[in-house]
Amino acid sequence: MLKDVLVVIDVQYGLQKAYHFDQLVGAINQRIAAYHQAHHPVIFVQHNDDTMIYDNHDWQLVANLQRQANDRVILKYHSDPFFQTGLAAVLHDFGANTVEVCGLQTEYCIDSSLRVGHDLGFQMAIIQGLDSTLDAPDLTAQQIIKHHEHIWAGTFAEVLPKTVLEADSQ
Repeated sequence: MLKDVLVVIDVQYGLQKAYHFDQLVGAINQRIAAYHQAHHPVIFVQHNDDTMIYDNHDWQLVANLQRQANDRVILKYHSDPFFQTGLAAVLHDFGANTVEVCGLQTEYCIDSSLRVGHDLGFQMAIIQGLDSTLDAPDLTAQQIIKHHEHIWAGTFAEVLPKTVLEADSQ
């Protein structure tokens, strides 16, 4: 159940304290492998700000991501991966109509990517649990994830069941 392109967002050392980070990276690697095997493009989006400063350790994509030399890396300076990054143009260059997103943080960059991508005419998708975040003062990470996945479903994105991952491994 692959889309035209996989976009992996902000899987960086600066966010490694996010809820179930290691399991998230493992599941994302599973999706990356499926896209590579099918010769579908994989794009990595890397966040830059005052907490994840360019070329600093926290800014680096985690080393165990299954990134290949021909995968695109797009730098962003805002929670919206489409804002002044050229991401939409890259997706159009790949001929993408459908886009799967995964990564961090649920309520910021993942939410923005799904909403803005939808508004730009892409059919957006995410697999349940392939996004994560940190606990907030009033909500746990799990509550934030569940809430956002509920809002996205059928509105801004297709929220695919976790069983998609199981199908990949067979």
